[in-house]
Amino acid sequence: MIASVAHKTPGVILEKLTRLLTALQEVKNHYEQVAQRIQNHQLRLSILGLAQESKQYANELIAHIETLGGVMQEKIKEDFNKVGKPEPAEELPGYAEYMVGLKLGEQQVMKTYREVLNEPYLYDTIRQMIRYQQNGLLHCFSQVRMLYATMLKSVN
Repeated sequence: MIASVAHKTPGVILEKLTRLLTALQEVKNHYEQVAQRIQNHQLRLSILGLAQESKQYANELIAHIETLGGVMQEKIKEDFNKVGKPEPAEELPGYAEYMVGLKLGEQQVMKTYREVLNEPYLYDTIRQMIRYQQNGLLHCFSQVRMLYATMLKSVN
């Protein structure tokens, strides 16, 4: 027989993890929309990779929230795993507008990661998971920025 949870996870921790989950969902959806509008194949794949990474981290976070005793609505789980139908690409003349949007998304999700990591009562295993997720996303963000910089140099 499986024993029930020996102690209850503080609500503030579950609330912060859920807020992080929401930020990951917003960023994932935004990156998928941006990727649909970009004609450059390499940049599109990099941005879709970033969206996929966000999705994987969100699914991992859902599992941890449920393990800690949090209850996730089925709609939230479905939202992360649905794949939007591709829309016709409507590329604007430059990528600058897209990169500004990506930067804002990066700032939003990194701020939320920092807020969670600053929680003093966060369990060590969750803290380690949040750190490696944050580092993984930072790595993806830097790859997209380097690719964009390389594209700009090759055009000039």
